[in-house]
Amino acid sequence: MHNFGRRHHTTVIPAIILVAILWIVALVFSMVGVSARGVVSAVQVTDFAHFYTLGHLASSHRIATLYDEAGLREAHVALVPTSRDYDFPPLYPPQVALIFAPLSGLSYEYALIVWNVLTVAAYGLIVWSAWKPVSMQLPNRTLVFTAAAAFVPFLCLVLSGQSTVVILGAFWAGWLALERKRHLLAGMAFGLLAIKPQFGIPLAVVVLVGREWAMLRGALLSVALQATSVWLMLGWQAFEGFARALPITLSHVDALETEPYLSHSIRALTRIAPDVVGVPLWVCLTVAVLWYTARLWRSEAPVRVRLGAVILASVLVSPHTMIYDLTVIALPLLWFSAFMQEPARREHSVSYWKTVHWLFAALVIQTLDIMRLQVPVMLMAWLLVLVTRAVYECTAVDDTSWPAAA
Repeated sequence: MHNFGRRHHTTVIPAIILVAILWIVALVFSMVGVSARGVVSAVQVTDFAHFYTLGHLASSHRIATLYDEAGLREAHVALVPTSRDYDFPPLYPPQVALIFAPLSGLSYEYALIVWNVLTVAAYGLIVWSAWKPVSMQLPNRTLVFTAAAAFVPFLCLVLSGQSTVVILGAFWAGWLALERKRHLLAGMAFGLLAIKPQFGIPLAVVVLVGREWAMLRGALLSVALQATSVWLMLGWQAFEGFARALPITLSHVDALETEPYLSHSIRALTRIAPDVVGVPLWVCLTVAVLWYTARLWRSEAPVRVRLGAVILASVLVSPHTMIYDLTVIALPLLWFSAFMQEPARREHSVSYWKTVHWLFAALVIQTLDIMRLQVPVMLMAWLLVLVTRAVYECTAVDDTSWPAAA
């Protein structure tokens, strides 16, 4: 398990067969059981009908309907009649409507196809770009891309037409900028997380703890540019509607996840307990994850490892993380895997690879509704602990050996 490139060579053909089976099953589901809400009923993934409706409302300048729940329902039923059995609460900030407005000229079916093609292309580009700098540690390209294609959250993302690829793209663009020491540009990229702001919590912590003021300026500039675009295209009415809808949405946030086992965050795990226990436990675990993340951010680890910890923490501390949202952890899994292949961390690599294998298996099992315990959440948290230990224990060894080497 240590030598990814050699010892895993014999797993390439079975892995390719597994990917083919997964995608064939997914396509069968999509052709037989397609609906406006998604194509894999066991996963309960949703949303493209909602995004398509938002794009139509933005392009037709029906701004008041964006955050009127009754009007929104009437609009999505008119545009996508098969969505009549579903309700889509007004959750998203107004810039999301602008993203999907260009698709409003297409029929729902063609718009979904176009969006999924863009999603797959973007995911492939991001994985390839993130793998290139670590290809020496992970030389088996076929296995890397097979694992990426078979990643269950990515399958669910494609089958639901969700917008998580924008969040993945924001983290990826921010990483490219950080590698080039362009902190202002990195902040501007991370500002795109305003589309799903719950994913920005760990980033906000490391920016403040690490005094990354250039990143903060970039993020604020990015949000200001998004707000200006909304104001020019939709007017202030869009902000007013979002401001009115937000308190209502936040007060009913638990109702958005009628089945907690379908979510993959610490909050979903602690919801199993009564609130008197669950809420304090959620706060304590969230603080612990943020502490590990901030500690790793201030280490001497490579940028990709430090940002990987931020991305992993973002799905753990977010109060609303669905299976397709876990697509973003493809980046930290790739970077962490390469990091653990380095000779100095071979001692930790066995535990790391076992955890990754169990995580892949647990995501499949839970998606198929075989298991309702939040095992993936615990495994992701353990990955964060393992990587942090590997960083600091190896640093301590290096520090100890430095005087002798000098």
